[in-house]
Amino acid sequence: MDSWAEMEEQILKELNLHRMKDDAEVFSRLERYSGSEAGEAAVDYLVQELEAAGIEHERHYYELMRSLPVQASVTVKKSGEPDFTVEAIAAVYSGEAHGLTGELVWDEMCTKGQLNGMEQEERFRTFKGKIVLTYDISFPFYYEAARAGALGIVAIWPKDIHHHDTMGGVWGMPGSRDRDLYPYLPYVQILGQDGLKLIEMVKAGTAAVGTEAAKGMAVTAQMDVAMDNRIVRSSMPVATIPGKSESFVLLSGHYDSWYEGMTDNGAANVLMLETARALEKFKDRLNRTVVIAWWSGHSDGRYSGSTWFCDHHYEYLRTHCVAHINMDICGCKGSNAVRFDMSGMEGEAFNDEFLASYNSRKPLAYRALDRSSDQTFWGTMTPVSIAPQFYMDDGQTPQPPKSSDILRPAAMPAAFGVGGPFYWWHTREDTLDKIGDDVLARDCEIAARLVLRYAMEKPLPIDMNGFMGEMQSYFEAFAEELDPDFDVAPVLASIALTRKSVEKLSDAIRAYPKQDADSILIRTAGELVRLKYTYSSPYGHDYAVEHQPYAVFSSLLGVHRDNTPEDRYLMSQTDFIRQRNRMTGQLHEVCEAIELQLYRWQVQ
Repeated sequence: MDSWAEMEEQILKELNLHRMKDDAEVFSRLERYSGSEAGEAAVDYLVQELEAAGIEHERHYYELMRSLPVQASVTVKKSGEPDFTVEAIAAVYSGEAHGLTGELVWDEMCTKGQLNGMEQEERFRTFKGKIVLTYDISFPFYYEAARAGALGIVAIWPKDIHHHDTMGGVWGMPGSRDRDLYPYLPYVQILGQDGLKLIEMVKAGTAAVGTEAAKGMAVTAQMDVAMDNRIVRSSMPVATIPGKSESFVLLSGHYDSWYEGMTDNGAANVLMLETARALEKFKDRLNRTVVIAWWSGHSDGRYSGSTWFCDHHYEYLRTHCVAHINMDICGCKGSNAVRFDMSGMEGEAFNDEFLASYNSRKPLAYRALDRSSDQTFWGTMTPVSIAPQFYMDDGQTPQPPKSSDILRPAAMPAAFGVGGPFYWWHTREDTLDKIGDDVLARDCEIAARLVLRYAMEKPLPIDMNGFMGEMQSYFEAFAEELDPDFDVAPVLASIALTRKSVEKLSDAIRAYPKQDADSILIRTAGELVRLKYTYSSPYGHDYAVEHQPYAVFSSLLGVHRDNTPEDRYLMSQTDFIRQRNRMTGQLHEVCEAIELQLYRWQVQ
């Protein structure tokens, strides 16, 4: 029997660029909004191709709260000057506005960097009854502005191309307690050049507020926003390539798009399909099953498709999913470098080794996953989660080293964001011509290799010892930087005990190579990953806002009695102690699970 390395070579030869280009051509003709006719046509095509290849599959139907902007504008009025109207674009989950008028105020504190609790309270106090002009495009800002009584938000997107964004705090499918996380405050974005004009108009009109000269000079704005916020029915195809074990690797990516959406996320869709075609021919040799899912509701439903799937297949995921590979924004013409966002259980050695052939320089250290894509499955105890990031390396810009300060990791090089060359995501310019043939072939190869690694290697290739060392580094840093009121010593003690148990488990897996270790690794490594990336119940989903690993502890950095409102400081103490109890309790359960498994192996 061939080694799986030889099998990998054979599978990679099966990947067909011409076939992927044909698939991409089909997707380029479909603006794939969730639940739309074109979106369902894309699913029809995927199902057709899966059937033609003889690949087992299901088409799941579900309902979601979809939000699409229809039209938006902002008209600025200033005494003695002609009205100034700027085109705007509303965010997903924005509220509607029809001739909404109020004083326009400039959120100058948005340029001041990190603000403490007292400063934030003062900042929002000025928003009541006003339309706010800001560079802050985060949901926490939007939510607090709504709570403070703002009439509407006019956010400035730094580039001069309209970019779609989402202002929703609910991760995917809402529950009855999530109603308040849909503020439905009118929220629009305007272009950078228009934003600069409005800032100058506001400054000129308010510089002498309270003086005789300033009478009648206040700047007012009229917001008009039309939205299509409603419940729609959508479908998602999920393919299964059965292996020798019920344990499975999940390969996923969303198919919904803004406009053509060819790099976000048409390219990923076609490379997923091609990977499925190739793997199907070798399914009898797969050690683990491979599941491939095309989600809807990503951009226009805040990851509702992947969340629905997680909720409705929770036990299947919790007991059998060993790895999740999520492909998003692929095939970008000009991309010549790759970096991994990943759970950390995969190990630095794997990161460096795997990426070496895809980068002209030493690969960047992996970055912890952020809360901004279809990485829904942390609550299900999936040990491995990898989201490849593709960017452009000019060979001259200094690459950030692995940060010695684990709480402030180096930033990701600009890949497709505001300052990067791949600016077109979430815009009308994300068209077929933005895909590079060589890049599409490379990204497909990366996806196939990642899937195959976790579908074939036994025992599951993870680095629990390295993960525990990193966890200890986090909490040692917390111990140094948090206010003394937030004592993490009990967590550090629990980590020390858990490291010993993890070392014993690693030794035992090497000593009993014939034993199937997937179950105990999901139970233990998966639980450790869950502790790193979540902060609430495993049966629900944390808020749809970005946060650092060990989110509650990270959020308390810089929080002290003298810079935080009294009530919020009390709440912070409560959050801390509950999360500390969670950490110590769950680490204790990990140790117990390991000891029980070691006993079972010894008596067999």
